[in-house]
Amino acid sequence: MSAQVDFLIVGQGLAGTALSWCLLQRGRSVLVVDRESGNSASRLAAGLVTPATGKRIAKSWRWAELFPAAVAFYRSREAELGDTFFRQRPALRFFIDARECEEYQRRAGGLLHGLVESTTDINPEWFDAPFGGFSMPAAARLDVSCYLNTSRAHFRARGAYRTAEVVPRDVELTTTGVRVSSLSVEARTVIFCRGFDAGTDPWFGSIKFNAAKGEILTVRVPGLTEDRVIHRGIWLAPIGNEVFRVGATYTWEPLDSAPTTEGRAEIESRLRAFLRLPFEVLDHNAAVRPVIDAGFPVLGRHPEHPQLAYFNGLGSKGSLLAPFFADQLASHLCGEGTIDPEVNVLKALCRP
Repeated sequence: MSAQVDFLIVGQGLAGTALSWCLLQRGRSVLVVDRESGNSASRLAAGLVTPATGKRIAKSWRWAELFPAAVAFYRSREAELGDTFFRQRPALRFFIDARECEEYQRRAGGLLHGLVESTTDINPEWFDAPFGGFSMPAAARLDVSCYLNTSRAHFRARGAYRTAEVVPRDVELTTTGVRVSSLSVEARTVIFCRGFDAGTDPWFGSIKFNAAKGEILTVRVPGLTEDRVIHRGIWLAPIGNEVFRVGATYTWEPLDSAPTTEGRAEIESRLRAFLRLPFEVLDHNAAVRPVIDAGFPVLGRHPEHPQLAYFNGLGSKGSLLAPFFADQLASHLCGEGTIDPEVNVLKALCRP
C-alpha cells in the first residue's frame, strides 16, 4: 500500500527546505525527495544577504519585509537543530571607480539611509581600494551547505525525507491528489522545487527561465584574516583558516554545471584587481541559477490542477527570499492566505 502524506516536496534546495519547515510547523505531514546532486545551485550558493545590491547600488527588493523574516526563520532553525549557520556580520563593498562612488553618495541619504555607512576600515596591506568603499552593517551570511545538511538529517530522522529523483512524468494525478508509484507515495499536493528546468514539465514548463550559469572558486589566501564578506564586482567570502570562496560569473550558455577555464580566469582576474595578497585555488565549481524571466520568485498552485504547486526562481538571492515566500506559500497551501500577485505562478504561466 502507498504511504499517505499531505505534501510531497520535490527538491531540497533553499526553496524546498524552507517550505518543508513551514509546512511542518503548521502540523502537516511532509515527504521531501531529492536526488542529492552536488552541483545544485543551492549547494553552491554563497548565502550572502545584503541590503544594497547591483551595479547601481540599489536597495534590495522588499528588504524591510524579507530581512526580518529571514533572521527570525534561521534563528528558529538554529535553535531547533542545535547548530549555527546564520551569521549577521557587516559586509564591505569597494567602489570600482569614481562614478560608482558618486552613485553611492546620491543614494546613501535616500533609499539606503540607515542601511549603509561610509568606511575607512580597509586594510591597505590586503586590499587595493583607491576609491574607498562602504559598509553594510545589516548584512548576513547563511552557511547554505550546513543549513541544508542539518535540515536533511532532521527530516530523515522523522521519516520525512528520501533520496530519489522524481520528475514530472513520474507524477500521476488522482481524484484526491497525486500518486508517485516509484516511491509508493500518495499526497494531497506535490510541490515542484526543482530549480532550473529546461522545459520538460508538462504543467509548469511554459514558465520562462533566464537562467545563468555561475562559477565559483575556493581559494587559500595566506595572511588574510578578514572575516567580513568583500564585494567588488565579485564577492570574497571567508570560510575560515585563511580559506575563502570567491565568485561568481554569469554566463547564459551553455547552461551546464561544468567548470570552465574561462570562468576561472575571469574570477582570478577580478580578484587580483583588489586583492594584494597571493592566493592558491583549491577548488572550482559551477551550477545553474534558477532565475525566472519575470525577475521574481514564482509560487502557487496550478490553475487547472490544484494538487500541483510550484516554488522556484529564487536566483542569487535565495537565502534572503526563501523564508518569507516559503511561509507565504505554506499559508496558501494550508488554506490560510493568498499569494502576492507579483510572484503568483498564475502570472508567470500567462506571460507571453
